[in-house]
Amino acid sequence: MLDKKLLAALRERDGDVCAWTGLETDTLVPHHRANRGAGGFKGADRLSNLILVDSVVNGRFENDLQRRAQLLGFKISRYSDPETISLFHKVHGWVLLKDDGSMVILNVE
Repeated sequence: MLDKKLLAALRERDGDVCAWTGLETDTLVPHHRANRGAGGFKGADRLSNLILVDSVVNGRFENDLQRRAQLLGFKISRYSDPETISLFHKVHGWVLLKDDGSMVILNVE
């Protein structure tokens, strides 16, 4: 469970919109881009590793959307630095998410 301050910063950055679909929904959940695994890891709860997605989409990341989620930066290795791995955000296009809550929009052609 995320602490309230981190969750508020995530909601402020993502604007209560699903990063995968670009839609506003009341079923948004925080998604960890780097899987925490059974033992977890210290860097999991940081803004660069978190995005808001619809709860149904989040569940599909583990099966039928897994490969696509990897290609678009929604699922990354737990050994990667999430600040350096781009993500295709449905609203903003290719971005880098930063731990300070900012989002760097990349000009990818």
